[in-house]
Amino acid sequence: MKLKMMLSVLLFLSALGIVLNAEKKAQSITEMNLHDFMEDFTKPASKLYDKKENADYLNKILEKVPDMAPEDQKAEWKEMIDAKLALGKPDETCKSCHTKFKKEYKAKYRKKMIPIPEELLGFPKEIKELLKK
Repeated sequence: MKLKMMLSVLLFLSALGIVLNAEKKAQSITEMNLHDFMEDFTKPASKLYDKKENADYLNKILEKVPDMAPEDQKAEWKEMIDAKLALGKPDETCKSCHTKFKKEYKAKYRKKMIPIPEELLGFPKEIKELLKK
């Protein structure tokens, strides 16, 4: 009887661990720090733009970036990005923001988790496939 009970408890704990691990993975996909977002999303989209002159992904990503800025900088991030997008130079937006905001952002918000817009979640995989072609 005790063995059955112990096995049941172990089975329950194992199942709970699997569920919690799955939830953790799901959360890590929809939330990350800005540095990781730039590495996983913006960098590959920039590469696609450079290699294949496909700005679609980069433009869509950049449109969402100001939402990831600290509240007091959102308007300025948006203004800088919109100005470069209007000129058809999405690749220059990164340099503009880095020059102005990188040090401060790194110092204050380096580990701050930001939500990733749902419509962007599939982009890394899609971009990777387009780069292969």
